Amino acid sequence: MDSRIAVIGLAAAAFFAVTACGTIEGKPSPNAGAGTQPSTSTGTTPAGAPAALDDADPCALVTAEDVERALGALDGEPRRNDLGTARSCEYEVDKRLLVVDIRTNVGLTGVNATGPVTDLTIGGHRVKAWVSQGGTCFVVLGVTESSRVDITAQPKTGTQECGPAQRLAELVEPKLP
Repeated sequence: MDSRIAVIGLAAAAFFAVTACGTIEGKPSPNAGAGTQPSTSTGTTPAGAPAALDDADPCALVTAEDVERALGALDGEPRRNDLGTARSCEYEVDKRLLVVDIRTNVGLTGVNATGPVTDLTIGGHRVKAWVSQGGTCFVVLGVTESSRVDITAQPKTGTQECGPAQRLAELVEPKLP
C-alpha cells in the first residue's frame, strides 16, 4: 500500500514539474492516435517543400535567417551532423542547442518517449511532444507512416522550456510534404 502511494506521488510530482516548467503549446488533437493512421498520400506539396523527405537537406528545411528571426542571433553557423539514420542540422541560439532531424525509416509510431507525451497538430501534421527527464524538449512531426522530422531543444542550465522547439517546428512544418 505504501509503495502505491509513493508511486502515485512521484507520478503527480513529475506531471506538475513538466506542466509547470516545460510548457508545450499547440492545438490538441481530439482522440489523437486513436483509430486512424496518418495518410501516406501527400496530395499537393506546399511551395518550397520537398516532394519527399528521402533527399531533403535538414539545413534547407529552416534557414539560418528563419531561425534568427524567430529565436535570435545564432552563436555560429548551422552544422550538418548526421547521427545514425537521422540527417541532422544543428543550430545554436543563446547557448541552446536546437536540432532538426529528418528520419525516413520510422514515423510517429516509432517514437520512444522518455516522458509523458502530448499529441498535437501543427499545420496539417500530427505531432508528438514531450520533455525528457534531463529537460530536453522534443517536438516530432509525422510526415508519413514511415517518416518524420524531429525537433529537439536542449535546455540552458536550470531551465526547461519548449518554446524554441515549438517555434522551430512551426517554421519547418509548412515546408514538409
